[in-house]
This record gives sequence, structure tokens and C-alpha cells, in this order.
Amino acid sequence: MFALLPLIGGLLLGWLAPRKVAILVQVVFYAIALTVLTITAPDHGGNYSDGLWLPPALALVAAGTLLLGFRLARRGTRRAAQS
Repeated sequence: MFALLPLIGGLLLGWLAPRKVAILVQVVFYAIALTVLTITAPDHGGNYSDGLWLPPALALVAAGTLLLGFRLARRGTRRAAQS
């Protein structure tokens, strides 16, 4: 459930927030999600060593959604300028 935090948060932040704020908050969302997912891994059939593959995977997804949000924001600004 916490893995959705950087996913949805990154998309919305990239789309609606200023760039520097979006990056900063996305890093915080990533850290929160990573901490909770690693600590609770044994409760969900995993183990603490999942912390070895989870950070790179979650980082790629978090960065991708943030970039997608930036692209949506830029597309909206272009359309507004053309009208």
C-alpha cells in the first residue's frame, strides 16, 4: 500500500507542484515508502533482505512517475499557450 505513495504522489506532484517542491516531496515519499516496506516485509512473507532489491526498483518507478507528471504539466501549459 505504501508503494502507491511515490507512484500517485509523484504523478500529482509533477503535474501540479513547482519543480523543486515536487522533487523534494517525492524524495520524502520515497523514503517513507521504502522504510515502511522494508520494515514490514516479514509480515508479508518476505524478509529484511528484500531491502537489497526494493530501493532500486522503487526509485525507478518513483522517478518515472515524477517525470510523467512533469510531462503532463508541460503538455497542459503548451495547450493553454496555443489557445
